[in-house]
This record gives sequence, structure tokens and C-alpha cells, in this order.
Amino acid sequence: MLKNISKLKVIFLPVLCSMLLMACAGDQEKKKKMSAGPGADASKLEVDAIVVNEEDLNQEEVIVGTMAPYREVAIVSEIAQKIVRVAFQDGGHVSKGQLLYKLNDADLKARLKGLNSELKLARLNEQRIGNLLKTETVNQQQYDETAVKLQSLEAQRELLQVELNKTEIRAPFSGNIGISNADPGFYISPGTELVSLQDHGTIKIEFSVSEKYLPLVKTGSKINFTTALSGQQQTATIKATEPGLNAQNRALKVQAMADNPGGKFRAGLSVKIRFQTSAKNAKAINLPTEALIPSGDGYNVFVIKNGLAQSKPVSIGNRTETAAIVTSGLNNGDSVIVSNILRLGDGMPVQAVVSK
Repeated sequence: MLKNISKLKVIFLPVLCSMLLMACAGDQEKKKKMSAGPGADASKLEVDAIVVNEEDLNQEEVIVGTMAPYREVAIVSEIAQKIVRVAFQDGGHVSKGQLLYKLNDADLKARLKGLNSELKLARLNEQRIGNLLKTETVNQQQYDETAVKLQSLEAQRELLQVELNKTEIRAPFSGNIGISNADPGFYISPGTELVSLQDHGTIKIEFSVSEKYLPLVKTGSKINFTTALSGQQQTATIKATEPGLNAQNRALKVQAMADNPGGKFRAGLSVKIRFQTSAKNAKAINLPTEALIPSGDGYNVFVIKNGLAQSKPVSIGNRTETAAIVTSGLNNGDSVIVSNILRLGDGMPVQAVVSK
């Protein structure tokens, strides 16, 4: 009897162990299915995805520019003469036509006085010879010689008057005058820079734009800028551009104009321009950078089509460390994969957890 019982134990124990192992395996499989959730397929790679839609594109680039006066001129003398008076206050405001420098004119006035006397006599002679010509007392040649001498003296007087006018150096326009480089008593030569004059009623803003933004530079369009004086945003209008690009940096020089109430802006002040780099009414898709896959021709992304991962090339307008602007390659409603990118392949089955 004991012998039979021992045989039964030998047969029963392996069967019981096998049944226990199968039960444990079944429980583990059941737990896996429960943890995977309804609809999960173990043969598909689980990925995170986002549904993308186009948004209004509002891209800006900060460009550093420089302020310049609306008008600027270096005041110089046209004749060699001594300064007898400086008629303005350094750093002040002057009006158009205001006297700035008075040069010595004593010798010119003396010459003009003598020339006026000669002219008076020449006019009398011309009248006298003219009367004699009517009575044929003198011939035509004698009258012509007298008339030509009169014309020559009149021309000399006009030239002398021009030189006399040059002894008064006046402001060509209203503006802010600088610091004089010459004082009374200085003997100056033609072309010597005496002082600078700038018109700050309106201020120019000069900056350069990269060649890729040429279609966006349009005369009459607005730009926003700030200065080192204040973070308050100001507005200027593009008025002109250079006809060609700078051959060294492939950039276009642009000039804008801004109002300068109270003369708070000065020439040479640096400005930060917020230049709009996206076209008007342009749209694009915002995408996290982790979805991008670098390729030889640019970037690709994986989208989900009928449960499969599909690689699509995209064009990037601009990007930061966390986000990129996709200008082409994606459509509204596309589900873009943003996780497990390195494990994906074109046509691989995927199970998406979609978030907007």
C-alpha cells in the first residue's frame, strides 16, 4: 500500500507544479493586459503625439541700428580771412539765415568803395559818348569801348559783393549748433571746419537687413524700436534703401524716419529695431523641437497615418531651443509623434497617446 502511495506522489507532484506555473503565467498576462488599458496592442510601439494646426505667424528679429540727424552740415569758410565775431552760443539752437561768424571785411569794403567811384565815372562817360554818337561826333568803336569798360566794372563790383557776402557765414537751416572750433582773432583758410550743425526735428534710423528678408522691406512700412534711453516702444517709417546690397555682408542698408518731439533723440544713439520677418497674414505650425529629425536636406517628422508612422520632410522658418516654426510639410489636423523618435521607422505600427 505504501508503495502505491509513493508512486502516486511521484506522478502527481510534477503535474501539480505545472498547473501552478501555468496559473501564475496566466495571472501575469492578465495583469499586463489590464495595465495596457482597453484597445492596447502589444505589437504596436506606444508614442506620444500632438495634433497640429496652423496659427498666425508673427516673427520678429532684433536688429541694432544707429540714429542720424535729418540734416547735417559742417560749417566752413569759403575765403581766407580773420574771424572778428562768433555770433552764436555753443550747443544752442539757431534759425535758418542766422549769422554764425563775421569775418574781417575792411579791405573788401575799401575796394568796393573805390570800384563804385570808377563805376560812377564810367556811367557818365558812357552817357556822354552815347550822346556824341547820335551827332556822329564820335564813331561806333569809341562808344563800344566805353560801354565794354562799364560792363567790366559792373562785373567786378558784383564779384566783390559776392566776396563781401562771404564774410558773413549764416546757418543754412534751423537746428542744433555744436561747439565752435574757432574764436575771434583766428585766421581761417577756405574749407576749414568751424562748427557742425544738425537738424534733429526729425530723426533718421539707419540699419541693415539680411538679403533673405529683402521681400519684406517696403517703403512706407512701419518698424518698432527702443533706445538705451527708455524701453518704451517707438514707431518709425521706412523711407529709403540703398539701390544694392553690401558685397561684404550681403545686407541692404535701410533708412527710416521717426518724429523727435522735444529733441530727446540725438544722432549716434543706438537703437534696437524689432523687424517683422514674417509676411503679412502668414500662417505656420508651432512644433516642439523634439519632434524634428535632422536629415541631409533639412528636417523630417513622423506623422501617424492609419496607425503607421510615416516620415515627412518639413521646412523650418525659425527655431529656438524648445520650439520650431514649420512653414510647409504639415497640414491642419496631422498627428505628429513627439516621443520614441529614435525607435521609429517608416511604416512601423504605433499606438498613439494624442494630446492637443
